[in-house]
Amino acid sequence: MVMIKTIRAHYTGSVFKPIDEVDLQEDIDVTISIIVDDSDKSEDLWDILDRNTGIVDGPPDWSSEHDHYIHGTPKKEIME
Repeated sequence: MVMIKTIRAHYTGSVFKPIDEVDLQEDIDVTISIIVDDSDKSEDLWDILDRNTGIVDGPPDWSSEHDHYIHGTPKKEIME
């Protein structure tokens, strides 16, 4: 008979320690499949901004003439 259970565990470098109580008899052999769950490592807005800073190419006057580039209004000044 094959029984499949999902058990969350923490790996210490040599031992898998269950996070929750495990309902298994003692002294049995099991096969462990590893799925790394990194969803607990959530990013905040600053991490996302830091990762994406400086990756967009644009004209040198992009920040001062954003209305021109976004809405098509005439440029306010001419850069030299």
